[in-house]
Amino acid sequence: MEKKNSFLVGSEEWIEEDNLCEENRKKYFDKIKLFLKKYLLLDNVNFLFGTGSSLHLGAESIQGIPKQIEADVNSSVYNDIFLHLKGKYEEKKVSEIKEILKQEEKDFFIWENKRNSLTGKLKEEINKKIADKKIKVTNDKISLKNILNEVTEEEKEEIYKLGVEVKLEDFLNYLFAIKYLMEKSEGLIVDEILKYEKLEGLILTIKRSLFKLCDIDKIKLDDNIFLKKEDTEEIKKIMEDEGKYTYHKSFLTSLLQRPLNLRRANIFTLNYDLAFEYACDELAIQYINGFVGFNERNFRPEVYNYDFFYPGDTTEGKVRRIERVIKYYKLHGSLNWVHKKESKNNPYGLYEIPIDLVRLKLELNKSKELGDIMIYPTSSKKEYTLNFPYSELFRKFADRLQQPEAVLFVVGYSFYDEHINDIIYQALANPSFTLIIIDYYGSENSDEILRLENLRDPRIIISQGPELGDFKIFAKELLPTMEQEDTRRKVMASLEALFSNEKNQGDEECLVGKSEE
Repeated sequence: MEKKNSFLVGSEEWIEEDNLCEENRKKYFDKIKLFLKKYLLLDNVNFLFGTGSSLHLGAESIQGIPKQIEADVNSSVYNDIFLHLKGKYEEKKVSEIKEILKQEEKDFFIWENKRNSLTGKLKEEINKKIADKKIKVTNDKISLKNILNEVTEEEKEEIYKLGVEVKLEDFLNYLFAIKYLMEKSEGLIVDEILKYEKLEGLILTIKRSLFKLCDIDKIKLDDNIFLKKEDTEEIKKIMEDEGKYTYHKSFLTSLLQRPLNLRRANIFTLNYDLAFEYACDELAIQYINGFVGFNERNFRPEVYNYDFFYPGDTTEGKVRRIERVIKYYKLHGSLNWVHKKESKNNPYGLYEIPIDLVRLKLELNKSKELGDIMIYPTSSKKEYTLNFPYSELFRKFADRLQQPEAVLFVVGYSFYDEHINDIIYQALANPSFTLIIIDYYGSENSDEILRLENLRDPRIIISQGPELGDFKIFAKELLPTMEQEDTRRKVMASLEALFSNEKNQGDEECLVGKSEE
């Protein structure tokens, strides 16, 4: 069954038809654009981007452990310790599930999403008990607690494991926590398989593999896993004609048409990739990302308080802000961030370096010369984010959402990060705060989005489905353009035509010269 498009404003559903066709599509899109425009004209506009905004570039979701990372680890000398620690992690999660089921009335995970995962004898037993009405089915739904009351202890263990999702970032947190304990308390962890050097090697292997997965600029369109799916020919053609980052550029172009008297828009991202950096470079957009310096770009959070202005007229004492500037926050780190020893010049020890240098060092197996690659919150997550530069980034995120009449557009994020969710939920205590969620699967695939939907709060707007939840369509068709003429686009088109004509003229002259010879 085809997924339905939905635009929910509190409890009010705007899309009456099951499918958007040519006749009603324009009507709904125009209505939604006009509705979103009033939020873009607020003084405090914020965007939060998740993996869904980079999937068309060949990025993979890292909520689970991607197959490529498992393959890279399996082919390494660290496979034994990986399987050992993954098993320990799953045991830990099963214990948590049991504890929560004891304490809470509700199911720990949505059983309906797990039924298809049943296999073998357990599947036969469950189906037999359903047929015998020992397990009750109401409206095609089964209570997990009802099932657990009717199965053996061994079968329970199998069912508990269905609720365990090994999320890559959580698993890395687990590995870093063990590494931290081994560093600080020698002899505390006694395990025949677990050795510090192997654990360190496993972490580095996972991070290298993750780096390759997230390095989207190196992924050719022909190798792009997203573009190998059905019905993506048109998207591929657009990316070939307009450039790989055309959707990010469309988004930025529309965003920068907000009136200059408003505060700078804030873009927060949980992605490690450099999609927005490449798009900004192509559009000649200045972005304030917390780093200063030229030869050595080091992290200084006070930079977020800076801005860009044209030189003022000294006689009138007036200054004018430069138009094309955004504030950019990478909440989980970046491919081109490295951590080295803290110093008086860089108290955080965090540096931004050229991505080509990172690639080269990894290729030559000299990553230790760079420092700790691709920093993100790990090891005792909340404590780590309080002590590291992330404390500043998360504080900025929370502060922006607490401003009067703030709006947060959440794009392609499934609400899987508890720390981020806490900040968003706290912002909902602010009566003037508005949350707008744009997500392909929306409440169908995320318990948290479903929870927000069920609040029926008019300040919570959820745009979901194959069109209304798609970042590409949002960037090119749904984001209002403020009805201003995009002169820069015309300038770029003129320059492109000019240089194209010069090249053609030069080619013709070469051909004439050759014919005369």
